Amino acid sequence: MQWVFPISPVAASRPRVSKWGSYYSGPYKTFRQDVQPIIVDVLGEWTPMAGPIDVTIGVYPTRPKTSKLDYPRPDIDNYVKAVLDSCNGIVWLDDNQIVKIAARKEWADEGYFTVEVNEL
Repeated sequence: MQWVFPISPVAASRPRVSKWGSYYSGPYKTFRQDVQPIIVDVLGEWTPMAGPIDVTIGVYPTRPKTSKLDYPRPDIDNYVKAVLDSCNGIVWLDDNQIVKIAARKEWADEGYFTVEVNEL
């Protein structure tokens, strides 16, 4: 199965730690709040997958008006972590089920990300 999620991906940030526990702040926190209903809406009636899976992720953030870079700057593993964490409990039960993963990042005019999942 492959899905396209119409929201510009954001790379996962490091959690902040305080004496009351850990938390996320900034754009990543906003992304996590905004992406959950979009994932549920795109999937429709869906039961989270169980068992080993193969995942392919494409992240296509919105290109800023000024950038000399040919590709998005944040590390691809941080984008992947944001997508995997967002899909936990919705697309699959837990991302520890993933036994194979592939990822790609590039600019887009309007940001989105894709997830392809195959049961093994």
